[in-house]
Amino acid sequence: MDKRKAEFKNRAQTTHMGGKTFRLDQDLVFYSARYHQEFTAPAGMLTDFASIPQFLQGLVSVLGNNIRSAILHDFHTTPKGKKANKVTQKEADMLFSEGLSVDQVRWSKARVMYGGVTIFQRVKYMFKREKY
Repeated sequence: MDKRKAEFKNRAQTTHMGGKTFRLDQDLVFYSARYHQEFTAPAGMLTDFASIPQFLQGLVSVLGNNIRSAILHDFHTTPKGKKANKVTQKEADMLFSEGLSVDQVRWSKARVMYGGVTIFQRVKYMFKREKY
């Protein structure tokens, strides 16, 4: 069995495109110990890092050590991202959580962020009448 630890292989290099939009300048590679494989967010993808409602931004910052996890999650919640690495929405959410842990995001902040992501996705899927 593979005993490697989860890790990001590189830093996130981005360019501000205006407003809340950033472009990933090089592939962002993450090795997941949970799934025993690498997941890549490709260069050129656009991200807002974390879609945190305005009223919660005082509690949870969009910027910080959660950026790489947010980029990885942004890509893997798109149809292209799900297809590229064969992940479900639930698996993309788990990658987000694992990435937050790797980047040592404070436990309470990580729980709030992960909880927000999963609740939002479950509601979205409920209205689409698809399985989460």
